Amino acid sequence: MEDLKPWWTSKAIWTGLIGSLWGVAGTLGVLPDGLDQTDVLTVVLALTGIGGVLFRKTATARIG
Repeated sequence: MEDLKPWWTSKAIWTGLIGSLWGVAGTLGVLPDGLDQTDVLTVVLALTGIGGVLFRKTATARIG
C-alpha cells in the first residue's frame, strides 16, 4: 500500500465525517421532525463505525 490518495477520496474519512455531522445535529437538536434523537444517533453511529472499519480494511492506498 504505497500509493497515496487525497484525503477527500477516502471512504473511511467520509464515513467519520457523516457520523460526526449527525452527532452534532443531534446535539444541537436539528434532526428532522418525527425522528427520535436517541434512536437515530444510535443507528447512524453504529453504521458509520462499522463502515469505517470495513472501508479501512479494504483500502488500497494511503491518505497522503
